[in-house]
Amino acid sequence: MDRAALRAVALRVAALALLLALTLVTVLGVRTLQQMPDARIYLIRSEATSFRLEPVARRLGTRDAASYAVEAVRSLVDGPTAAEHRDGLSSEVPAGTVVRSAVLHDDGTLEVDLSASVAEGGGSASMRGRLEQLRWTLARPASVRAVALRVEGERLFLLGGEGLIVEPSWSPPEHGRTPAW
Repeated sequence: MDRAALRAVALRVAALALLLALTLVTVLGVRTLQQMPDARIYLIRSEATSFRLEPVARRLGTRDAASYAVEAVRSLVDGPTAAEHRDGLSSEVPAGTVVRSAVLHDDGTLEVDLSASVAEGGGSASMRGRLEQLRWTLARPASVRAVALRVEGERLFLLGGEGLIVEPSWSPPEHGRTPAW
């Protein structure tokens, strides 16, 4: 084989190696981006005599507000990861709670209809916790200006046996500070 032919083969091998390397970098980049958190959910941190919300990152992989609501509620029901649990975080959203429907209205209100499970069990602190978790988590997408909750198709005005009052439409306060109770 003469020098020119050998050089041509070497250039082809180098080009192929470069193409394979670029393909590998692209695949790894896409996989990494697909695993990065794209949402915040709110879990509860119990302190000595009080509770407060704390945001945690999650990968929900959704684009529209209705799909986001389904995945966000599922994530609240699943609760904290093992590491988050060890760090003192919990969720008050009961097992079995699912989104029956979710609609983003033209005014930016995300109306979410939840199963009856969301209103079952727990005292007033638990009810307040789940309500705050739901409202703050569901209000996260930029397209959502307010959150309106329903349970089994009925507008939610009172939650729990003590009658925790629920605003018909809720928006995060401008200062952005999460509640403590």
